[in-house]
Amino acid sequence: MKINVLIAASLIGLGSVPYVAQAQQASQQQALPPALQAAINSGNPATIAQAIAVLSGGNPERAAQLAGQTMAAAERLLATNPAAAAAVANAAMTVIRTNPTASMTQTASAMAIAARIMVSPEVMRVAPQAAAQLASSTMTVAQIPAVQAAVPTVFAAVTASVLTVSTNPSVVAVAPQLAQQLATAVQAVQQQQVVQQQPVQQTQTQTQNSPS
Repeated sequence: MKINVLIAASLIGLGSVPYVAQAQQASQQQALPPALQAAINSGNPATIAQAIAVLSGGNPERAAQLAGQTMAAAERLLATNPAAAAAVANAAMTVIRTNPTASMTQTASAMAIAARIMVSPEVMRVAPQAAAQLASSTMTVAQIPAVQAAVPTVFAAVTASVLTVSTNPSVVAVAPQLAQQLATAVQAVQQQQVVQQQPVQQTQTQTQNSPS
């Protein structure tokens, strides 16, 4: 069954999902550490990752929290500097990927924000390679069984956004191989959904055909 992109994309806000709502509220309430803010201002993903590593002190939950704050900061950059937003978002997702289950709250929130950033028309126009990379790393995290099971609505939103990125002309032009990999990943998800739904459909058919 193909994912209804319009419906799934409308879920990217996900204010009703506890994981996402909790993380977004926390990100709004907590100011960024000065060192991390300076790293974000630099726009250098390596510098951002290093700042998070130092500030977290090797604590996976703290690293996830800082990555979540960084992803929120990336979204705030969308209106004024979409290329920087994509770069910062990629740095945040790189940290999330290292230990995606350290804080499911932060992982869910980061994926939801990444799903919005990657499909921003301006991001795909001015930074198509970064959009493709963000789509790839976010999809990798979303497909982890524990993550997919914990936040299926976020997973659906991510998949819809990745599909959009994979077919965007600017992305295809600069990163054709990565775009194809993204499309293949989405197709695999769709096929998996078909397989998972078949037993349910068969059960319903048998129930309807059984004598009363």
